[in-house]
Amino acid sequence: MILWTIQPEKIYDQILQTGRYHCDFQKSFMTDWKYQYDWLVSEMKSRIGEPPEGVTYPVWAWYMREGKRKKPDLRRERWGNGKKGDRFVRIEIDISENRLLLSDFDLWSIILLNGLISMSEEEDRRLEVEYDRLSEEGKREFRELNWQRAFDITPFENDWISKGSCIQATFWELHREDIRDVRHFTSAL
Repeated sequence: MILWTIQPEKIYDQILQTGRYHCDFQKSFMTDWKYQYDWLVSEMKSRIGEPPEGVTYPVWAWYMREGKRKKPDLRRERWGNGKKGDRFVRIEIDISENRLLLSDFDLWSIILLNGLISMSEEEDRRLEVEYDRLSEEGKREFRELNWQRAFDITPFENDWISKGSCIQATFWELHREDIRDVRHFTSAL
């Protein structure tokens, strides 16, 4: 499956030197969301298998953006990554489907906010009432069961929610042999 990942140039250099890359969560800016990432890791383990030795957290890539299977536009990406002058790469990769887990990017954003995923305002009110009645442990279980919806990437849109147009992929490791193309760019922000 063709995917695209945006990485700092030093990550690409590491892949060339060592033949592989996996996420070092402590170096990421996402450490405030450890609970949500740990949940995702648990889902990945049950859906695609255990990570290789020494790997704890996933690598991220794009499968679809704005409803289209297209590579990220570097004219836009240069404004959304790093600080001015930082060097990045857009890496096009080909990874077998059994190595990755697809999820909806917008629904993942709800998960990061520790929210509940609902398909309508009415359902949202019903879920909140049900959720508020639970113990703390019950709330955790309810949330994590609700979050399973992020893996349904079927397009759906109404006046409450839109899903299925921005799809991300997570996988344990990026290998040198997965790489099909690389484009370097400099951050403008």
